[in-house]
Amino acid sequence: MDFLSYLNNRPIRYKLLISFSSLFLVAFTLMGLIMYYQIRYIIEDNIERDLQKSTQAILDLVKTSTSVSIKNHLRAVAETNKDIVRHFYQQYKKGQLTEVEAKQRAGEAMRGQTIGKTGYVYVLNSSGVALMHPQEEMLNGNILGYDFIQRQIKTKKGYQEYEWTDPGEKESRHKALYMTYFAAWDWIISVSSYRDEFKELVNTEDFQKPILSTKFGHKGFSFILDHEGTLIIHPKLQGKSYLNLPTEEGRKIFKEILRKKKGKEIHSWKGMDEQSTHLKMVIYNHIPEYNWIVVSVEYLEDLYFPLYNIRDFIIFIVLLSFLLILNVSFNISNSITVPLEKLTNNFSKGTTGDFTFRIRNQSRDEVGQLARYFNLFMERLAIYSADLKQEIRERKLAEESLKMSEEMFSKAFRLNPNGMLITSLQSTSIGALINVNESFLRSTGYSREDCLGHSLQDLKILTNPEEYREIQGKLQKNNSFHNEPVGFLTKSGEPRKGLLSGEVIEIWQEPCLLASLQDVTESIRLEREILEISEKERQSIGQNLHDDLTPHMIGIEVLSKILEKKLERQGLPEAENLQKIRNLIREAIQKTRSMARGLCPVHLVAHGLVPSLRELAQSIQEIFDVNCEVHCDDTILIHENTIATHLFYITQEAIQNAIKHGMAQRIVVRLSLQSGKLMLQISDNGEGFHSSPQTHGMGLRIMNFRARMIAASFDIKAQEQGGTQVTLILNHQQ
Repeated sequence: MDFLSYLNNRPIRYKLLISFSSLFLVAFTLMGLIMYYQIRYIIEDNIERDLQKSTQAILDLVKTSTSVSIKNHLRAVAETNKDIVRHFYQQYKKGQLTEVEAKQRAGEAMRGQTIGKTGYVYVLNSSGVALMHPQEEMLNGNILGYDFIQRQIKTKKGYQEYEWTDPGEKESRHKALYMTYFAAWDWIISVSSYRDEFKELVNTEDFQKPILSTKFGHKGFSFILDHEGTLIIHPKLQGKSYLNLPTEEGRKIFKEILRKKKGKEIHSWKGMDEQSTHLKMVIYNHIPEYNWIVVSVEYLEDLYFPLYNIRDFIIFIVLLSFLLILNVSFNISNSITVPLEKLTNNFSKGTTGDFTFRIRNQSRDEVGQLARYFNLFMERLAIYSADLKQEIRERKLAEESLKMSEEMFSKAFRLNPNGMLITSLQSTSIGALINVNESFLRSTGYSREDCLGHSLQDLKILTNPEEYREIQGKLQKNNSFHNEPVGFLTKSGEPRKGLLSGEVIEIWQEPCLLASLQDVTESIRLEREILEISEKERQSIGQNLHDDLTPHMIGIEVLSKILEKKLERQGLPEAENLQKIRNLIREAIQKTRSMARGLCPVHLVAHGLVPSLRELAQSIQEIFDVNCEVHCDDTILIHENTIATHLFYITQEAIQNAIKHGMAQRIVVRLSLQSGKLMLQISDNGEGFHSSPQTHGMGLRIMNFRARMIAASFDIKAQEQGGTQVTLILNHQQ
């Protein structure tokens, strides 16, 4: 801390010099250390992988050699016993012995044999019955439950290894057997013993030469050690104990290898015929069958020699670079601080109050720019000094104007016909009411004392939590919201409808919300009545078309048909013209029916919304040659005719907009029920929806109004893949 205080009080040149030099030295030193240890890690990792591979290869070589020795020994014993059985079988065939006697003598000859310490000979037949076995409890019993017995019965000849646990033992041991087959008596002659009992069969000369020829670097080598520390294979100490090593450190390493049996060690010790200790990496692995340990040793010093050169080179580069940066930092700091000192002296002259004083500009660098800025500052300071009194007068006028503006705002707030309110903001969340006007009090029925200090939720004015969360979201995102439809309750509990708009303003240097609540309850009621009247007129026109005009035209068509037949009987050519008239009348009847279904689709047809939507889609395809698909769940039933009618006309308007404005060629209508919500979606592949004043026409406003009439959410947006999607979601009761 004292050094930092000392450095802060030093001139800039020393700060730059010490800071740059220290930073550069630390950065280069850290970079050098990272590079050094990264290279060292890569070298050690490569050495370790090579040693691991070599050790595993030697281990596999030893295991392969020992397995071949064991297999050959067991095979020789099995073939010898097969010759014995064949001998007694020949005596039986010559009549010298009965078959029972021959089998008995053959069994006695095999039963007395031992393989290793605990190995033995046994005989099976193809049914898995032990015909001859040293353990009497196994005789004449079915032992097919063992996997290796099943493999014996299947193959009858050959070598196999398996795990076996003798009675009284807790852990299994590795066992090997060789079997041959004497077909005349259906005997599978098997010779079995534990692998670790054949250590004396292993001939180390089979793999001694490859192991000793394995080299790592200039001095690295491999060797084999038994569990007592005797070096079975070693380039210098073969047949001797590790205790013959010249140093205690080396003997400790070998004790650790004998204890762990598998692992890795990095230590320094002195080997045979070595003048000094050397850093070595040791990788070792265990052959449990013979309790041998395969060891690979690598001298790290030889491999680290290039690394030491890299280390010395890095140190040299760091020191050389430090000296260079020290010199560069000193020159740079002088080039900055010397002109600054001169400029500081000139600044002190300007403090006398003489605003006409100027500094001579001699350079174009940052110091020269600072001199030019000083001259400009002095010029402006003279102007500011002259204009200060005028600015004070203007400030007084501005304060008076602000006072008038506040009075005008206060009057506009009080006299606004809409309900005006100001609330505090808590992390952009609507807080307590600060002020309200008379229109707000009339609309809600509360007094000013009831409102001030309480939030809209405390007063239970906003009744819908979803509407409140949506307003909060828009306020947090845009700092404003406009004409949000809300439901609110008066003090007497009367439900009302309103449009809420608001924007964040600053009052007394604190963010607040200025909001307007427009009561549209009566407007919505009048709009609903107008819409109901229009629906009744639409249904009346559709009813008249269906019940009056259509039968009338059908009657005309029937009379035309009668007249056509009369003219045909008289052979008059006018009959053909009358046929054309009849076709035109039929087309007029069909169009009249389509108009009737369009004017009164749900109530008139009385089949429900889904069939009406499908008829609408078919009509659109026929009239406009546009692919219109309807995917609806037929189990959806809408019992309220008003809701079905509004949904139908919203769909019809959306389809017509997609064709007329979007130039769509494919329209898909989906009606589904999800988690108690009825969802209606109309998607098209047209030009998409562009939010602009030109796109918010009468049709869109009518769709939005119809959605509000049935308390549904309405959303229209452009799709990412192109086209427009209209979505309505409303609560559905079965």
